[in-house]
Amino acid sequence: MINCENNNIAIIMLAAGQSSRLGQMKQLITIKDKSLLEWQLEQALTVSNKVYCVLGFNAEEVKSRIDHLPIHTVINKAFSTGMASSIAAGVEALALDIKAVMIVLVDQWQLTSNDLIHHISCWKNSSHAIAVAQSKNLIGVDDREKIGPPVIFPQMYFKELTKLTGTQGAKSLLEKYQHNLLKVPLAQAFIDLDT
Repeated sequence: MINCENNNIAIIMLAAGQSSRLGQMKQLITIKDKSLLEWQLEQALTVSNKVYCVLGFNAEEVKSRIDHLPIHTVINKAFSTGMASSIAAGVEALALDIKAVMIVLVDQWQLTSNDLIHHISCWKNSSHAIAVAQSKNLIGVDDREKIGPPVIFPQMYFKELTKLTGTQGAKSLLEKYQHNLLKVPLAQAFIDLDT
């Protein structure tokens, strides 16, 4: 069931990487009888009817596994240059009526649709802010605050997102606009397949 209130908030699922640290394609790992990517996209589709999936490494093979889903597929041929190119490709593909975009990583497998809805709900109270997931005191992790995806960027940041380069994703924008961050507690966002 799609949350109709979120129809002009798009979700970009970043799934273009080679998964070199893991040693196998994260996108195709089986979780709950489905590929991780399929599972993540189905979660996203319960939140928004505007879901974009950015593919890169082995794009055709991965795409064949998700063709049945009502999503927009974006192929990032420059995926090897880093995550920023995938963010830029996804944002460039957005429909004109999109007012904000939530960027999610495919390997954030602990996130549920309820987590995504909660993140959006918190952001709507402060919709000019950039909403980031926040975590402190994870077991086995140092005590420093961590921020990261899912990140919601309002439309006023889209142009800058399309100009991102490098391997650090949108980190430079989060640092540049740190005064405008809305930190949403979401510890499970920091558990990925590499940890």
